[in-house]
Amino acid sequence: MLKLQGENQKLEKLAAILKNSGISIFEYDSEKDELVVYDHDLQIMDRIQDYVNMYVPIKSRIYPEDRKKAEELYNGIRKDPIEIREVQDDGAIRRKVIEGIWMEDSDTGRQSFVGSVKDVTQEKEKEDVLKDKIKRDALTSLYHNISGSHLIDEYLSHKDPYDSCGLVVLDIDYFKSVNDTYGHLFGDKVLKELAKLMKEQFSEEKEIILRVGGDEFVIFFKNVSNIELVRKIVELRDGISKIQFPESDYVMTCSIGVCYLPQNISGYTYNQLFENADWALYQAKEKGRNCYVFCDNLQRFEIAAENKKAEDMGIDARYLRNDVVSTAFEIFEKTHSFEVALELLMKVIGARFYLDRITVVQTNVKDKMVGKNYQWRSPRAPEVLKTNDTFTKEDFLTLFHSYDEYGTCVLQHDNMGMYSEQARRLLMQGEAKTVVYAAMYCEGQYTGAISYVVCDKKRQWSKEKLRQLSEVTKIISAHLAKNQMMNHVYQGIAPQLEHDPLTGLIAFNRFHEEVERIIVGNKESAFIMLYMDFQNFKYFNYRYGYEVGDRVLKEFCNHIIRSVEGQSDIYFTRIVADQFLLFKPTAYSAEEIEKGNIGIKEEIMGFATEQEEKFPQASLRIRTGIYYITPQCVSAGFAIDASNYARRQIKSTEKSTIKLYNDEMKKKQHLESKIINDMQSAIKNHQFKVYLQPKYSLKDSEVSGAEALVRWEREDGEILYPDAFIPVYEEYGQILDLDLYVFEQVVNFLAKNKKMGRKQVPISINASGLHGKDSKTVQKYLSVLKQYEIDSSLVEIELTETSLVQDYENIKQMFSELKERGIKIVLDDFGSGYSVLNTIVDLPIDIIKIDRGFMNSCTTSKKGSQFLEQIIKMIRQLGYGIVCEGVETIEQVEFLRKAKCDEIQGYWYAKPMPIPEYEKRFYGENGINIVDEEKPF
Repeated sequence: MLKLQGENQKLEKLAAILKNSGISIFEYDSEKDELVVYDHDLQIMDRIQDYVNMYVPIKSRIYPEDRKKAEELYNGIRKDPIEIREVQDDGAIRRKVIEGIWMEDSDTGRQSFVGSVKDVTQEKEKEDVLKDKIKRDALTSLYHNISGSHLIDEYLSHKDPYDSCGLVVLDIDYFKSVNDTYGHLFGDKVLKELAKLMKEQFSEEKEIILRVGGDEFVIFFKNVSNIELVRKIVELRDGISKIQFPESDYVMTCSIGVCYLPQNISGYTYNQLFENADWALYQAKEKGRNCYVFCDNLQRFEIAAENKKAEDMGIDARYLRNDVVSTAFEIFEKTHSFEVALELLMKVIGARFYLDRITVVQTNVKDKMVGKNYQWRSPRAPEVLKTNDTFTKEDFLTLFHSYDEYGTCVLQHDNMGMYSEQARRLLMQGEAKTVVYAAMYCEGQYTGAISYVVCDKKRQWSKEKLRQLSEVTKIISAHLAKNQMMNHVYQGIAPQLEHDPLTGLIAFNRFHEEVERIIVGNKESAFIMLYMDFQNFKYFNYRYGYEVGDRVLKEFCNHIIRSVEGQSDIYFTRIVADQFLLFKPTAYSAEEIEKGNIGIKEEIMGFATEQEEKFPQASLRIRTGIYYITPQCVSAGFAIDASNYARRQIKSTEKSTIKLYNDEMKKKQHLESKIINDMQSAIKNHQFKVYLQPKYSLKDSEVSGAEALVRWEREDGEILYPDAFIPVYEEYGQILDLDLYVFEQVVNFLAKNKKMGRKQVPISINASGLHGKDSKTVQKYLSVLKQYEIDSSLVEIELTETSLVQDYENIKQMFSELKERGIKIVLDDFGSGYSVLNTIVDLPIDIIKIDRGFMNSCTTSKKGSQFLEQIIKMIRQLGYGIVCEGVETIEQVEFLRKAKCDEIQGYWYAKPMPIPEYEKRFYGENGINIVDEEKPF
């Protein structure tokens, strides 16, 4: 009796919860095609016959476009919850989430779908409001510049050719004096009243209104005739003058610039229309303000301004019309004096881009000092950087990491919160409102930047304009490097060292000069170049400290010096960190070469043995690449590159620590060079093909995901597998471009599935550990997802344990950012030799993949199987998903099923296959479900 009473109480509590949460319970019998609906007391409230076949497609309130989703859910095609819209009697739309599970009656064996329906209308409305709020300016509730300009660009890129449109730039006359006279609170009220008027006069269906900053606004009119546009502008101007402010005698007026885009004219962007309208706004102010001016010729902005400025500044007008990059080349080519050419070019750039100041900024990164080399100014712009100034490392890195793909960075005076007060003063000095910094490099070294400054007001810059400034900066930077005076300056900034300060060896530049002299003049002698480094020496430093590490490097130098004592033509240098070069004479005969190799090996191994006695917990491994230099060798650079290439071929798994550069290596190096050089064209021509290898759930034997792999199908028909090009791209840093290409191909495939209504499963994409060093990686991934409108939960990023160990902190940070944005993280190759569970626990990982080799070695014995079973159990208890790869036998399948592994992947089920083959196998001609008729369960 007490037990029954307790059960009743539980049911009452459950009923109360269901009632308060707005959840309804149902049960669907697929054999009868009957839906049973329960009330909050779990009593049958309704029965609907022919529910999926008749009621859902014909009689239900479900929004027509959502009915197919509902049918798929009740037919078992969809597994995940669905969101549908319901049309109410009054025409209102309610949004609801339906979810449930399939259950089998233990007595009859019949299956039914038991689930719930929850009304999420209010939650979704709040979410929509929040999303819209993010796009808007906090003060006026109008769109801010980024979101508004994006909406306008979207419209322009898809507009009907027969549609005409107009863009208006408006700002308040003498607004600065309003703030000075009445205060900033009153100024804010003026801005809000103006925004209120524009929202009353215009609708968001026909117009896009944004506040671009300060007292400047933009109104974009969709599909408007010229006459209608004029009428609307006049009404706006008149309405503005009628706005009253009871607390003051202030009367607001505005100046308006207009750019009209007629029918049958396309290809313009927001930035281009904005620049035309902004020119018209300037003309309106010149006429006395409180008026509007049309830029009725889309080229008028450029042509009129070019001619006037050329006349005023005393320069050839064609310099303002011709391609700016060609102009830069021409000026330097035809002007004999570097200083005169640079002055003329800066004047031309200032005129073409309506700038107030251009400064060539010299930067000494080491000493954290900046100063100017050259400066051009308009009459109204003050001089800056009269003396050298200082900066902090943090501020420099903030600027350096802000450079875009063109090497440019746009700074606005009212958006400098990421910099310190000192940096804000330095970067935006001289009344600057907008500054474009374009980076300069000399022989790969950052030497400073050229600042392109606007002082009168904020300005938005198009990508094309930034690209042009970038190209011009590169030309100036190259001529600076050639100029003799600048060469002296560079020497003053970074004096050429004669000796390495740590070891006392000659500096690398001196080494290179001396060896080059011997090689070029060599007619009969033979030499060897040895490139040596300590493998993974950073871990030695990490364990024992940099002071101890430096002492070991100095002892190594002394050891090598003693070994070559008494010999002539010996040159020895430290290139960087733990990398060294040794140049010495040798003999031609094979016997002497072999003897020399043995001697080198003994000397180096002798040193490593000595150090291991001092540091028993460290395993010092010194890799040495050797190149034999004959009279046919053309340069020191070639010998250094060849010995370095031989060194890099020594893998951590090899016993030998010495490799000789030979013909086989030369061929391999040539192939690698071709692989590197052909990469961009291969990406452009889509020669890299994405293959998908499915993953299977051991719970329901369905395809639960896939891993994206890549093959290179070359023009000659040869197919290269990843091990032929991935390590090369990894070593030379080009893997980042390939990873992003594969990621985009996968997202494109997911977008195709979405469009066709197919069931989606997550696809994992491999990523290099080098992404950890790229602060823009996460944003690049998110941009691709946004472009194709794909949910981040459908992609997983896979990284190997090896990558993790090599750059732990950066990758941990990247993992955290990806996870925050809903992208799952997969740790690949677990058990391949680096696994440290306490390290993994500290990482934001979702899924761990058991390495194929680890699994195979464990499943060959009873103890190994037990060990693997415990590993799987422990990983699951830690909350990670688990995938076993390399599954190739039915015995492994059964073992992993028993061990409760989540997912499996391997040749037993399916090999990696091209996307078209994957589609045919798992989707069929028109199928939308992930099924595999061929899987060997």
